[in-house]
Amino acid sequence: MTIVGQIGKVTSYDLAVGVKINMDEAIYMISPIDSPFINGIGTDGRQLLGSSGVDQTEFKWMDEELLLPRAPAAGTGAAGAGSTTVTVSAADSYKFQVSDLLTIGSEGDALNASVKIVTAINNTTGVITVGNWVNDSDWPATAAAQEDTIICLGTNLAEGSDPGDARAADRTIRSNYTQIFGPTPVHMSRTEQQVTRYGVSDEFAKQLYGRSVENVITREQAYLYGQKHEASGEKRRSTGGLNYWITSNTDATTTLTIAALETVMQKCYNAGGVPDLLIANPASFATLNDISDSNRVRTTIDDPRRGRVPVTSVFHEFGETQLVRNRWCHTESAFVVQKDGIQRRVIQPLVVEPLSKTGDADKVQIVCEEGLQVKGEQHMGKFTTLTGYTDTP
Repeated sequence: MTIVGQIGKVTSYDLAVGVKINMDEAIYMISPIDSPFINGIGTDGRQLLGSSGVDQTEFKWMDEELLLPRAPAAGTGAAGAGSTTVTVSAADSYKFQVSDLLTIGSEGDALNASVKIVTAINNTTGVITVGNWVNDSDWPATAAAQEDTIICLGTNLAEGSDPGDARAADRTIRSNYTQIFGPTPVHMSRTEQQVTRYGVSDEFAKQLYGRSVENVITREQAYLYGQKHEASGEKRRSTGGLNYWITSNTDATTTLTIAALETVMQKCYNAGGVPDLLIANPASFATLNDISDSNRVRTTIDDPRRGRVPVTSVFHEFGETQLVRNRWCHTESAFVVQKDGIQRRVIQPLVVEPLSKTGDADKVQIVCEEGLQVKGEQHMGKFTTLTGYTDTP
């Protein structure tokens, strides 16, 4: 029996065998070329993907939307001139109340001057019954299309009236799972560790580093394309990534251009957000990344001491969007995200755990457990059908 430490007191310096080695700081040393999403640095000098702890395998957050006094027309919308109804989705119908004044922003037509007053609302079907108020005959001549917007101009109650029915918007509870990445073993004999090689001072450390890089790349890809799922009765789960969570503002354009980006940005802006990151494969930036147009594209180096790749930003109607080159992003897809809305939720940082020693060899395992939180997905967008690049020999 071996006695360590002082009598009656054992310190953390004494019992060193079997202690977990926290490797999360080692991520900092992994090139952002290998992990641009997890390890990249933004134009503000901060990591692109922040992190915070979590103490449950299923973590939750709340999304909240204001009852914005406007909504897109649904179905056939208004039935044309003289119509007494306009239709929105059932969910959007709660944005309006009796005695609201409405007008229609009709895409492709001059702004309509007709204003109607709401007389009844069917929250089950989304049908809003309206009466005449201003310019009675100036309702759109054709039925409102789905891209037309029903705009509320305020409530018009009679002087001295009691207020209408109270409205409240509940929050949406969303959740994701932490996923176990690993455990990945590294097993090497004592003799193998002693054999010298050109350019390698410690073969065990080199193999450990290689498996750590593979682990972070796996997480990178999971945060892009992972699907939230838990296998019933098997104690296995996977985390949902950006492609899983972002469903509100999708675009089917084939080329990533300023116009295409501004189209998605407009949708996000209308929903109340202004994304600041565009994550895509460099092949998808070919048209967008026109460095000759300095008014549109600007390149900076945030931290040259670490040898980071230059940061490229594109400037458009909604401000600055940083282009995040990601080799693990499929060339058909790109993600427009709001940095403050995405976060790693970590239940177990990346650690190296020594395993039981058997024979004349050393064995460790690499493991971590974490998931992705995407808050406010309605403020983000994605491209799903980009083309123009073929990976052929």
